[in-house]
Amino acid sequence: MEFSVFRQDLIRALGHMQSIVEKRASLPILVNVKIEVAEDLILSATNVDLELVEHVAADITLSGKTTVPVQMLYDIVRKLPDDAEITFKQSGDKLVVSSGRAIFHLPTLPAENFPVMAGGNLSTKFQMTTGDLAHLINQTKFAIPTDDVRYHLGGIYFHIGDEGKLTAVATDAQRMALCAITAPEGSASMPSVILPRRVIGELSKLLEDANVDDVLVELSDTKARFSVGAATLTSKLVDAQYPNYRVVIPKGNDKIAVLDRKQFINAVDLVSVASVDKTKSVSLSFSMNKLVINASSQEAGTASQELDIEYNGDATFTINFNVKFLLDVAGQVEGEKFQMEMQEPLSPTIIKSTDKDTDALFVLMPMRM
Repeated sequence: MEFSVFRQDLIRALGHMQSIVEKRASLPILVNVKIEVAEDLILSATNVDLELVEHVAADITLSGKTTVPVQMLYDIVRKLPDDAEITFKQSGDKLVVSSGRAIFHLPTLPAENFPVMAGGNLSTKFQMTTGDLAHLINQTKFAIPTDDVRYHLGGIYFHIGDEGKLTAVATDAQRMALCAITAPEGSASMPSVILPRRVIGELSKLLEDANVDDVLVELSDTKARFSVGAATLTSKLVDAQYPNYRVVIPKGNDKIAVLDRKQFINAVDLVSVASVDKTKSVSLSFSMNKLVINASSQEAGTASQELDIEYNGDATFTINFNVKFLLDVAGQVEGEKFQMEMQEPLSPTIIKSTDKDTDALFVLMPMRM
């Protein structure tokens, strides 16, 4: 095996590969990237539950395949000059990597032992824009639980929801994010799937780096595959039943406040310096066209800020939220203004943009103080 490749063509793909691989894998070969040379350069990485294959343009001298430690190769390429040309040549059980006057001899393991994820019967296939898929993910991924205890909530739930729209939902039981777009052609019969948190992270990187307009989505009941330009990401799905999230969306929330999003975020962030206890809470007191944001703790004293708002109530209404969760949700709302729809101090609050064309909705649970 012998080939050469330019650093700028290789570094992005290796960046994707090294984030797939487990740093402490159970098998030595799982910390390696498979390098296969045929008509072009094909890189593969896996952690058994997730597999990424990416094609890279290269000048091929001799075909072949092997595997090398991905982190070591990534570190070498990352530290080379931007315009460097890198030559790879198999020599016995070593892969010789050279650029300029620098030479590295990397240990290899046989490519035949590298695990390959079976695709299965990915019967549902459709295309959608990379922008639409990134939008669904970005609007909801912040609400995925960061622990592994609630396995059934450990990802984004993609399905055809109300009015036949492609819908993404994530919740950690304290907050819920929902985003729905017009279903792409061919997606109407798709199975409802839960994409794991780890997959969401890797897919987000591919979409962010994409230089193509569309992504091919392939689904079965157990696996999902996303083809984004030269990269193909295949993953197992969360094998669980997603809860009925619709029952969490309250009806009849009649206390409605309309707020300037940036002003609100800045005010909550500022006042929260006084919320240093374990609860990390802020208190929102609504009255006629006015909001007072309060925070207090024994260590930092008290803080408050007043904002002019639109509010349909005439009596003062106070509700408490976790600072981080409140800022997370407000940060996701699109547009200059958003509205909070409330009912009781301990009832779920709906937060959404005032834009009539909004496709996202957020539900936030208040705190008991």
